Order: sequence, then structure tokens, then C-alpha cells
Amino acid sequence: MGWNNELAITWTKMVGPSRPTVSELTIYSEYVHKLMDYEKRQLRILILGSTPELRDWAFEENLDVWVMDANPDYHYTINREMRHKCIVNKTYGQETFIQEYWQNLNYVSFFDIIIGDLAIGNIPPDKVELFIQKVSTALTPNGLFLGKSFLVPQNYQPVDFEKLLSNYYSGAPYHPYSFLSFYLTMECIDENNLLDFQVQYNKLLELHRNKWITDEFLEAFKGVGWDKEMKFKFFVPNRIDYERLLDKYLHIYTVEYGKDVYSPNFPLHIVTTKQSTLFGGNK
Repeated sequence: MGWNNELAITWTKMVGPSRPTVSELTIYSEYVHKLMDYEKRQLRILILGSTPELRDWAFEENLDVWVMDANPDYHYTINREMRHKCIVNKTYGQETFIQEYWQNLNYVSFFDIIIGDLAIGNIPPDKVELFIQKVSTALTPNGLFLGKSFLVPQNYQPVDFEKLLSNYYSGAPYHPYSFLSFYLTMECIDENNLLDFQVQYNKLLELHRNKWITDEFLEAFKGVGWDKEMKFKFFVPNRIDYERLLDKYLHIYTVEYGKDVYSPNFPLHIVTTKQSTLFGGNK
């Protein structure tokens, strides 16, 4: 089962890092505004997937919004989460929808911005390099590729869950999902950097059996799809490998971090084309 209407209903129960947050969108806006000031025209954005937060944000930024999603059922179901309903009005809708897999992106110098939230994990590992290459071709000369992903940090060391969770209960009251999902993911990916969500959910049940998390903590993860709807593998590349790919076809201008509890483990890559003159160039 992939990203269909059932998962769209489940997805609404997610929180960050599985959804973009205000602190992340604020960072993206900073770079979009730089590009707006530089180009002095309306910008065209491609959103990878039907993420409501990104679509609402792009509308508020007065961007020409294009959405690419291979699953129209998911797209039209998740539309109920849009704050700006005018965007998805059947008669006066203000988006262009493309039904396609991201690795089949086939545009040349067309999009000023390409953005995705956890997009890389949903691309088959053997297609990621092709996708990055296609992004480089699809961007305009000063275009930006923005987004965050689950990535394995260099020299990552597994955590002691008993100690980690003890610290959680003595600290600030963060949402359990936001606090723990990264560490669960690192614990549960296999030797090919693939995550099986059922394995992840089973680990969560193990923590509960050990009495390291409470019933209330566990409840925060029920209904998010790990044990039912999410019957696919999610790719979690090594950060160093992913960044080498980015720099092979594009240029990592900088890496930013949001202000959420999980943010130190989720770099926001601000990526330009190799020929860009946006930062420090003349026009």
C-alpha cells in the first residue's frame, strides 16, 4: 500500500518532523524572498507531493504553484487539510497538478523553486541520483532546491533508549512523536538504509513493555499508520552520501536548522544550481 486516500486520512495525525513546521517555513521564506528580490518577477514553484503546509505557504508567498504527486487519490483527499480552500476550488483553483513520480521529472529550466518535505525517503534508492540530476535540469539558472529529509548523520551512535526516555520525562513536554521518531528511525533501518514502519512500531511496543514509555506516550503513535497503512519501505540515506550527490549535480549553498525539538537532526538543505549567481553574483 502506498500514498493513497487511506494514508491521507492517517497522515493528518502526524506532527513534525513528518510535517513542515512554522520554523522551517520561515527559513524557506527567507531564501524565496532573496530569489524574488533578485529575479523581480513571480516565481514558479514545484512542490514534491501534496503537503498542505507547503501549498498554503506557497500560495501566501504569491508563487505560481505546481504540485507533483503520483497518487491523485492521496492528493484530492489531503485537500481537505488546506487552509486556503480557494487553491483547490474545482472552478477557480490556483494550482497546477501533475500526476507523476518525482524521479520522472522532465522539465528544462522551468521551475524557480523545487521543494519537498521528506521527499528523498519516498524515492527508490536506485533512482535518487537520477532524481537529483532531473532537479538540476528542471531548475532555472538561479533556482533553489529546498527541503528536509531523514538522514543518517556521519558517525551516528545508537542511543540508550532507557536513558533518552528518562531525560524526556524530566524535561520539557514535547510531543512524543517529535521527540522520538528520529531515534526510532535510526534504530530500525536495515543494512540497506530502508525503514519498515512495522519494525519501527514493534520497537515502540518493546519500549512500552519495558515500561520506558507510558500508555499516554504510546497513544501518541497510534493511528499514524506505522502498523497498518504504511506498508512500504522508506529510504534513509547517509547524510554524507546524499550531500555528495547534491554537490555532484547542484551546489549546497548552506544548511539551516529549524527551532523544533528534533531540528538538530534534520538539516534543511538550501541548494542552488552550479551556475547560480543568486548569492554574491551580479545581475
